Amino acid sequence: MKTIIFDYLEFSLSEHNCVIIPDFGGFIINIDPAILCSNGVINPPKQSIVFNPELKHDDGILTSYISKDENISYNAASKKIKDFVSVLRSDIKSGKSVQCSKLGELKINDEGNISFITNKLIYFPSQFGLYPTEMKRLSVIENIATREKRNVSLKYTTSSIAAAVAAILLFIAPSGNIKDVNLGNTTQKADFISSITTSLTAINDNKDNVFSSAFTSANETVPEKNTTIPTRTYYIIIGGEETKNRADILLEKIQKNSFPKAQMLTTSDRYRIYISSFDDKTQAEAFLETFRKENPAFETAWLYSKRNY
Repeated sequence: MKTIIFDYLEFSLSEHNCVIIPDFGGFIINIDPAILCSNGVINPPKQSIVFNPELKHDDGILTSYISKDENISYNAASKKIKDFVSVLRSDIKSGKSVQCSKLGELKINDEGNISFITNKLIYFPSQFGLYPTEMKRLSVIENIATREKRNVSLKYTTSSIAAAVAAILLFIAPSGNIKDVNLGNTTQKADFISSITTSLTAINDNKDNVFSSAFTSANETVPEKNTTIPTRTYYIIIGGEETKNRADILLEKIQKNSFPKAQMLTTSDRYRIYISSFDDKTQAEAFLETFRKENPAFETAWLYSKRNY
């Protein structure tokens, strides 16, 4: 049975940052933010699991998973967890080291307390594809862009000069006997060459204006608003009950004494009281961490993830 319960725990932790085994303790996902090193390398966020033996209330997550998966009642799932905890405590007190599926292991430390050693090799779905990345400094990027711009400008100028010279040679190159060339023809050719030079200058100026206009237009383009409905909503839960009547009483008490804007979230098997909700998980986790510190009476508050469709 122990392996099965820990499998449920591992699965539920993939969607919730805190899952409690009633009357035993809570397993919490601890998140270390991304770090920008002095050498320009960005190390991705890291996650680890910590154990808090003070969190013993039934938050309903683990019980709900067992109830749904095994198609048994909520009370039957609660009893199954209670029997599991009894055996688990007995094994740990006897000095055994208990493996918690792939999460880590539980054992008694030198002070006689239950300690959890996390598995450092465990990989979380949210970390998939995240590796250390090296970012170039802005000054380096600007230098590269400046050099490329100069190279393009020089290449274009060289091509323009070559084209102009070719045109001049084409129209002034002698054909037949040079003695037959009179002053009038020479004057006409000189005027024609002057016209070509003027046209090339106008084309060059026009090209710069077109590029400048296109660049300005591209920069001023306003991106379309993303109206995609978020896949999940994250709720900050501070309480819950099995029946609607008891949940109404709890909600009224919380609104009167602590949080007037608290609301109720109805799930398939439980009525939960929450104080805030977010579309972004990172924002929700940051809010939860601050909330626990500022409200010691609600240090067992946790994050509930609900799929929207």
